[in-house]
Amino acid sequence: MIFINALLDYHTHTTHSWDAKNTVGEMCQSAVDKGITEICFTEHFALREGDPCCDYIDFEQYSRDIEFAKDVFQGRLIVKKGLEIGEPHYKRDEINSRIKGQDLDFIIGSVHSIDGVDLKDYIIHRDQISSYRGYFEELLETVSVGDLDVIGHFDLLRRYAFDSSGRYRHADFQELIYEILKKAVSRNIGLEVNTSGFRSSSTEIFPSRAILKEYRDLKGEILTVGSDSHLTDTIGYNIGSVYLMLKQIGFKSVFSFEKRKPKAVEL
Repeated sequence: MIFINALLDYHTHTTHSWDAKNTVGEMCQSAVDKGITEICFTEHFALREGDPCCDYIDFEQYSRDIEFAKDVFQGRLIVKKGLEIGEPHYKRDEINSRIKGQDLDFIIGSVHSIDGVDLKDYIIHRDQISSYRGYFEELLETVSVGDLDVIGHFDLLRRYAFDSSGRYRHADFQELIYEILKKAVSRNIGLEVNTSGFRSSSTEIFPSRAILKEYRDLKGEILTVGSDSHLTDTIGYNIGSVYLMLKQIGFKSVFSFEKRKPKAVEL
């Protein structure tokens, strides 16, 4: 039997995100009940007009709720404050101005839309090649100029495109994927391993094992693992099994963050 000393869930949402169901306190209690040792809240934030995340979060109340949770759960759960920023390359100066002074521990950078169109709508009337190429090109822009600590659910488009076009072939986009990973490593940006893929039709993590292996081959080390939970039931979902998979690939650590600084946690 393999014992895991620490379980970190670094992608969670509460009622501070427009699409989540539970409060900070409720999510913390669920994390404790499930043996999670550290949780980072990563509430949605974006500045694209029409995006439901735009101007949804009340930063002052979010901060108060985080500080209260740190007090209540002291000694039982480490609580960190983060954001998941949609398209952080878009209006990046305004984003930086809006989040300045928020005392964030961690930022996930994600692509949820392209040219203002949600991914689930973007794939309509597009074939698999053009859909994924557009997505990966947007992700390359994000990682090239955005302010982020890790790339969120690297090949997220699979969540929406799997039912209509099945699995994409890594080889069809290998050059683009390589450029994204190379840029991430050069900027000290990590990858998020997102377990919500196990809850989608593809029943696989985001990103694929092939991307994780290529990231390791490029000497990339920074990984966080998150459930992408929007409710208490899925806190910590499959994180332990993902840790074991990462060890098999050859990774030695996952990472926690404090004030945007990564710290290795041995697997």
